Amino acid sequence: MKRRVVITGLGAVTPVGIGVKAFWQALRDGVSGLDTITLFDASRCYCKVAAEVKTLHPTDFMSRKAAASMGRFAQFGVAAARMAYEDAGLPAAPHAPQFAVCFGNSANAVSEIQDGVEQFVGRGAGFSPSVILESSGHAVTTHVSVELGLKGQTITLASGCSTGIDVVQWGYHQIRSGLVTGVLAGASEAPLSSYTQASWCSLGVLSRWPGPAAQALRPFDVLSDGFVPGEGGAAFVLEELEHARTRGARIYAEVLGFGGSSEAVHLVTVDPEGTALQDAVRAALRMARLDPTDIDYVNAHGNGLPFYDRAETAAYRGVFGRRAYNIPVTSIKPITGQSLAAAGAMQIVASCFTLEEQFVPPTLNHDIPHPDCDLDYVPNRGRPARVDRLLISAHAFGGTQSVLILGRPPQP
Repeated sequence: MKRRVVITGLGAVTPVGIGVKAFWQALRDGVSGLDTITLFDASRCYCKVAAEVKTLHPTDFMSRKAAASMGRFAQFGVAAARMAYEDAGLPAAPHAPQFAVCFGNSANAVSEIQDGVEQFVGRGAGFSPSVILESSGHAVTTHVSVELGLKGQTITLASGCSTGIDVVQWGYHQIRSGLVTGVLAGASEAPLSSYTQASWCSLGVLSRWPGPAAQALRPFDVLSDGFVPGEGGAAFVLEELEHARTRGARIYAEVLGFGGSSEAVHLVTVDPEGTALQDAVRAALRMARLDPTDIDYVNAHGNGLPFYDRAETAAYRGVFGRRAYNIPVTSIKPITGQSLAAAGAMQIVASCFTLEEQFVPPTLNHDIPHPDCDLDYVPNRGRPARVDRLLISAHAFGGTQSVLILGRPPQP
């Protein structure tokens, strides 16, 4: 009998709230986390907007000593992980050896590294020795394991903006194979610094919107011209279905299928037909043994780069045909910003609540549809919808496409 995998715990650290309730309420209400940058001096950058996490108190989730030595991205990951683990109702010790940890990120402790380099160049010494430990990609995974006392296998993934979905794929296989009873998975990111902002601006991919900061990221809109960076973290507990039922866990969703592919085109530009995304979606549908007509909603990548948005739209038309025009499609990035690895993890948390509350959040700032982006993007106001199965899409620079299909919790 095949082992089925479900999601039983959620946690989120976002620019619009700490905890999944605050995050979901902001999504429902269409409250944007985009604002003028305060973390550093962005005066020399043409884009002075980002989605910053402003309300996290790290000592609510870890000791003062741990928080003092931990990188910002690791703080986000530990906080989200603790919330997810507690939300799943799991005890601290008895199940620890049977639970693996899989977290991801792409920018690591970029701000702390920049600060360390500047201090070294300026003074030659005097910077924190913890920088070398926090600069590694696996720092967040290790901190999660240490802080929660989880002694199962730990692994770190880094596949850009696809990471938040790819951690589910790894955890799914571990559970299906019987190696573990559950996986605490997620992704966190703190990529905001003067160095990274200047680099994105040099690449020409950030928004040049001249109006209010909250309107700067405009997926699928004719006035869209780039993305806005963000930060944060999200986590979820993946668990074998019968194990979850036996202990009376709250089940948010079932993992039905996933797919991945690579465009193999360029580090920044994309295939305008969205062929790789079509391949990933079809692979996920085959794994889930579903037909395209079984998908009720798409939580899209939608990062606000016009050529990305057009290619994503073309992919959905290619897979779903004429029915694509009847499927609501949402990008939550005008609310959260483009938080790289954490973006897909936030999409998963949002999608779990879509399944539970039968409500799809809006795509903010979608005022004038681009002629090539002609689907139902749920402009500016969320709405109730019948959603039994949904699709989540993520696209990383370099052409990696990852897709996840979730379904409503199975009936006993």
